[in-house]
This record gives sequence, C-alpha cells and structure tokens, in this order.
Amino acid sequence: MEERRRSRNEQTEPRRKTSPIIEIEEAQRRRKARRDEYVKQEKVQKRRLKRNRPKMARGKKFALLGVLAIVILIFISSGYRIVELNLNKSVYEKRYEERLAEKARLEKELASVDDIEYIGQQARERYNLVRDGEILYVFPEKNTVEAN
Repeated sequence: MEERRRSRNEQTEPRRKTSPIIEIEEAQRRRKARRDEYVKQEKVQKRRLKRNRPKMARGKKFALLGVLAIVILIFISSGYRIVELNLNKSVYEKRYEERLAEKARLEKELASVDDIEYIGQQARERYNLVRDGEILYVFPEKNTVEAN
C-alpha cells in the first residue's frame, strides 16, 4: 500500500529539481548588482526623456516675458494708485469736515431767517438800508485805496 501511495504521489507531484546551495553573501551581492543596474537604466531613461523634451521657441519666450512684464507693470501702477489715494484721503476727509461745519452753520442761519431782527440786520448789511433817524456812513475799502 505504501508503495502505491508513493507512486501516486510521485505521479501527481512533479519531481523537484534540487538546486545547488547558494551562499547568502553571494545572493546579496547578486541582488545588489541587479538593483544597481536597474537604477542606472532608470537614470539613462530620465536623461533621454529630458533631452527629447520639446524646447520653447524663442518667440514664445519673448511673448511670455512681454506678458509677464505687462502684468508686473499693472500691479506696480495699481499699488502706486492705492498709495496715492490713501495719501489724498486725509485731504478729502478734512474738506468733508469743513463742509459739514458749513452745512450746520447754514442750517442755523436758515432757522433764523424768519426772525425779524435777522431780516433787519441782513437788510442793513447787504442793501445798506437804514431805519428812521439813522445815518449811514460809507468808508472806502482798504483794497480799493491800495489799488489806486
């Protein structure tokens, strides 16, 4: 029976070839040599791909540089304009405050327009009107005397 079993096992399993025993150091050296060769081949392929890469035409380079220069000029001019506007901001804020003060003064004057005393004062100042019994004296202005 055992013989039958052996013969069946031999029939179903192919015979294994016995390989010679390899030393570990020798196997490591071979593996390292294969790896080094593989790395060298990859470097050579990368160099070939770099050389075969299409280069940009001279005209395209100049066009790209021109566009880049224009973009930089736009950014510089925009920055200059922003700085200029920030410097003028204080001037315009001062003018705004002056206009607000003038508006408040004019609103106050408008409120007093219906007052009789105010109307009489304006008539005397603007139109040189006088009340009964008053005498009007007119003096020459300093600017007209100096101009003559």
